[in-house]
Amino acid sequence: MLPTSKSLPENLKQVNTPPKLSFLPSPKNFDPTRSASAVLPQGHHFFQDCLRENNACLIEWMMQRKGCSSWFVNQTFKNYEETRSAIKKYKFWIGRLKQSLIDSGGGELRWIRAIEWQVRDVIHFHSIVQGRELDRLSRKSWEDRWESLDHRTFETLKDRRDPSGWNTGFCRIYDAHKGAAPYLAKYTSKRLGGEVEWGGYWQGLEVPASVSCGHSQGFVFG
Repeated sequence: MLPTSKSLPENLKQVNTPPKLSFLPSPKNFDPTRSASAVLPQGHHFFQDCLRENNACLIEWMMQRKGCSSWFVNQTFKNYEETRSAIKKYKFWIGRLKQSLIDSGGGELRWIRAIEWQVRDVIHFHSIVQGRELDRLSRKSWEDRWESLDHRTFETLKDRRDPSGWNTGFCRIYDAHKGAAPYLAKYTSKRLGGEVEWGGYWQGLEVPASVSCGHSQGFVFG
């Protein structure tokens, strides 16, 4: 079950050039919306506003949960793709990943996805995907599945020599690290032209009160 309307301090549905993870900014100085000398409010570690701050803290907490593995996923399209169509492809890909995880003995797949529009009007997805025993699966295999996704059938193309059947670009999957949390949370800001969406298995998660910045309501998962 997805978080309820009370799950986050404000609207949780907010949405994304795939960065090289080696260049991901550190959590406390990456934010392009504030200067290096900006003073953060008491209890904040990443952002000046509570919405992005709480989202970043929640994502960071999620990645630290014992018994689960987390991936940082970057997915692109070669050319323009209508938003609804792009999201439909992502959901097809994540649905197959979920089933593969269950078949391998894992489960509880959840994800947080940010959509970023490139200057050339092409969507890129950035997401953190987490699940129990997720590290059993091959990251390379799931990169290939995205890169060869047939836009007509949503199946993996058998003949990679004929590129006419797909518009998906490259996919890179890394082990998620701390800097990925504020990187995704920054897209909660509509001013940055993106939004963040949460999906998958969130039911029953007990989020400590310390995850909230203390200036607004905490998180409740039904």
